[in-house]
Amino acid sequence: LAPPSPPPPSASPSPPLGVDPQATDPAPCFPSSAMVQRADGETVPLSSLSAGDSILAAAADGTLGFDVVSSFSLADPSAKAAFLSLATATATVTLTPTHKLPAGPAKALKQASEVAVGETIWLASPAAGALVQAPVLKITKVVADGLHSPLTMRGGWPVVDGVATSYNSAAVVARNKYLVPLVEAVCPSLGRLVVAAVNPKPMHYIDGEVVEPISSLEVAAAVAVTAAAATLGVRKITARK
Repeated sequence: LAPPSPPPPSASPSPPLGVDPQATDPAPCFPSSAMVQRADGETVPLSSLSAGDSILAAAADGTLGFDVVSSFSLADPSAKAAFLSLATATATVTLTPTHKLPAGPAKALKQASEVAVGETIWLASPAAGALVQAPVLKITKVVADGLHSPLTMRGGWPVVDGVATSYNSAAVVARNKYLVPLVEAVCPSLGRLVVAAVNPKPMHYIDGEVVEPISSLEVAAAVAVTAAAATLGVRKITARK
């Protein structure tokens, strides 16, 4: 049930020359080589995922299931970034320092940089059909290709390299559990514009679209155009009747 963990990327004490300066402070993500399990049982790298795929995920109570990859998931295979590899006896997960994962007996969501050697993280157990704790034995700084972050539609914690992770804080995930399916159904393009208004960096989405940062005024203009188009569409339908 849980995907096997690939060997971590080559260790490096610090980002080598030629690495984009932004790579030292990237969005919470995983490298392209990180692995997930799809609902069909196949284990695949994050770089091969598409919006609508179902991947192994965990609920906050530790039970395992599958959740759908949203079109708001991030993917930038051309990036190179600095990561932390957290290794247990049976699994190694590589993620950016600010990416969150459940840790400790209470499954509190912590940034990877806040997890210490000896602290427990949560691994998917095929036998138990649930998450089990395992202590972190080693933490290594690495540099690897790609920045990917699967955002789940129903708030599941993506199991990446066999380890439960979370794309954001518990509060944001709980909110997005209801908000993301609604925005996906109504107007995902407008949702991306709203995200662009509150993020200072370009957003690289899983379908290949790159949305540059914009101002709140530009978002307001886009909302007005969308509302006008919707109103016009309703009027045309009414006129036909």
